[in-house]
Amino acid sequence: MYKLIVSDLDGTLLNAEHRLGDYTREILSALRRQGIEIMLASGRHYQDIRGLSGRLGGPDGLISSNGAAVHDRLDQLLHCRAIDPDCLPFLLSGPAFARAQTNVYRIDDWVVETPEPSLLQYHRESGFAYRVSDFAALDDAPVLKVFYFHDDAAYLRGLERLILDGHGDRLTITYSLPNVLEVMAQGVSKGAALARALEQRGIQPANVIAFGDGRNDLEMLRDVGKGVLMGNAAPELKDALPDLEVIGSNTDESVARYLARAFQFQVDDTL
Repeated sequence: MYKLIVSDLDGTLLNAEHRLGDYTREILSALRRQGIEIMLASGRHYQDIRGLSGRLGGPDGLISSNGAAVHDRLDQLLHCRAIDPDCLPFLLSGPAFARAQTNVYRIDDWVVETPEPSLLQYHRESGFAYRVSDFAALDDAPVLKVFYFHDDAAYLRGLERLILDGHGDRLTITYSLPNVLEVMAQGVSKGAALARALEQRGIQPANVIAFGDGRNDLEMLRDVGKGVLMGNAAPELKDALPDLEVIGSNTDESVARYLARAFQFQVDDTL
């Protein structure tokens, strides 16, 4: 039986309103009472995930910024890998990026130059929000992730090629959503962060079950004992992992329902 459950948040564990459903909280609480560890793994900022995780009683670990940071259940930072500062002028002020709305995740905050209120809908439950500042005025605090928001997928693919051509030896690219291009330090991924956390805990990958829906979940789902795809997963992720089991949608709290069956819980299904 699995010793650790790892789950992505948006499109996976959270419902359509980007909130934890009552049934999900009930099931995960029951699992923890039985000694099953739970880890959340998201592209979100640590401060954001921590705000959500309180509703689960504080999970046993948090992977944030797509693996650029890992915290334990006591909020201790176990691992952090920042973007090479020499890459930041290109990422934050290069003329090719001018059409995109640019976001910066640092250790303790989220900074933008241009507000994009539609992004805040993902963070209503946690209360996490950006602050507006001139990037040129930022101090030298480590940058964990830079991401670009734009509805033109072709434009984002062009930015992806530009970044990889110029700094592919120092940066990693992924997508959390089709309209969100994310940039981290080379080698950063949820899968790499999870592997490090498992080694520290003495847990074998074979004893881990993981759930995800986005392209940024690929390594995490591929490298555990059982990776499970959401029915609403990105087509590119399904194509990359054709042998994985596919379950229902996040809108139906399908992760919790899958776990209830797998662990044979009798929980009120009307929640």
